[in-house]
Amino acid sequence: MKKNRIIYLLLCIAVIVLASFRGGPITYSILFGVLLVTPVSLIYLFTVYVFFKLYQVLGTKHITAYEPIPYYFVLQNEYLLNFCHISVSTYSTFSYIDELQRNTEGENTVEESPKKGSSESGVTKTYELLPGESVRYDTTLICRYRGDYHVGIKEITIIDFFRLFKITYKVPEPLNAVVLPRVLEIESLKSVPDMVIATYKENPRLNSDFDAQTRDYVPGDPLKGIHWKSTAKTGKLKSRITYGEQRQGISVFLDTKRISDDEYVYIPVENKCLEIVLALTNYFSGFAVPTSMFYSQSEPKTIKCSAAHEMENFLGIVSMVKFRADEDASVTLNMLLAGSAFKDCMIAFLVITGADAELNKRLYELSTFGINTVIYYVGYNPNPADIMELTNVRVIPVHPEDDLHNVL
Repeated sequence: MKKNRIIYLLLCIAVIVLASFRGGPITYSILFGVLLVTPVSLIYLFTVYVFFKLYQVLGTKHITAYEPIPYYFVLQNEYLLNFCHISVSTYSTFSYIDELQRNTEGENTVEESPKKGSSESGVTKTYELLPGESVRYDTTLICRYRGDYHVGIKEITIIDFFRLFKITYKVPEPLNAVVLPRVLEIESLKSVPDMVIATYKENPRLNSDFDAQTRDYVPGDPLKGIHWKSTAKTGKLKSRITYGEQRQGISVFLDTKRISDDEYVYIPVENKCLEIVLALTNYFSGFAVPTSMFYSQSEPKTIKCSAAHEMENFLGIVSMVKFRADEDASVTLNMLLAGSAFKDCMIAFLVITGADAELNKRLYELSTFGINTVIYYVGYNPNPADIMELTNVRVIPVHPEDDLHNVL
């Protein structure tokens, strides 16, 4: 486009000089013809702006992060004029359109690079539409994070047929998506290698007869207690639970402080925090180990999940958790510790987004209970040194784009 503008400018200068020195009807006709290119191009751009239509539809209102959902958009030329060089740009920071070129075979399309310096514009494609022509593209759309944000087509760029001028404008009615966090399936907790998840406490005063229920084999279990049928079915050693065994629950604390006013900063962080909570709860629910989640919504709240069939309800509540700038993790922890929220748990998991002196004081109090604690420190540059070293506390930094299968 820059090259065309330079050529047009030089042409204007040439015909003006020619008309000044020679004159004549032919010379002036050429001059007026060249100068008319500008208003004609601008009128063309305005006509395309008015009569070009874009329609886009999401196939469902119930969206989960990283789950492909049906999506289509329609480009429509509702005028008797050929529309050339129409580009559509997509939102890309929080979502992306999968297989954008799946139905473009045979069409006159040119793929361009994303806009330089843009933090949210994704793939840009250029189309040409004949008078009355419409083109529909059926594909899928994938949202990366939990939250409420725009998806699909973001901007439309119109260029005139001489490629001298262009208009770029945002879609007047963008698609808005309300996305739920995903629930990851974790096979084992790598972040706690020295811990046996199916840990049970023996009560010698109770009957030690075997029950019909099973759990993962723990070194030291009696061989007569191995459930061979379940072992053969699952491929893992399974032990029968004795009546004298008592399950111990776990506690999960979620820091609900919003770290920034910029949605491009806080949405990925908050999404990762919720993913960690859901992955941990889902993992323990598979062993029927009770999980208590503690968080704050102006005041301390508690959610419990004791079995896999309760995960759907747990997910619904967690998805509604709000992060706020005025929340303080140290204050909430202090209230929970005063209420003995962690004393009976087997292990405590803390998901935090920041650390200060007050939070470290609360962690020290928690360590005095003798409870093993794992802290997932979520942020773009989380520094484990921000948290004081304690014998029974482990700190794991987590970046918003980390794969939890490798982290947890």
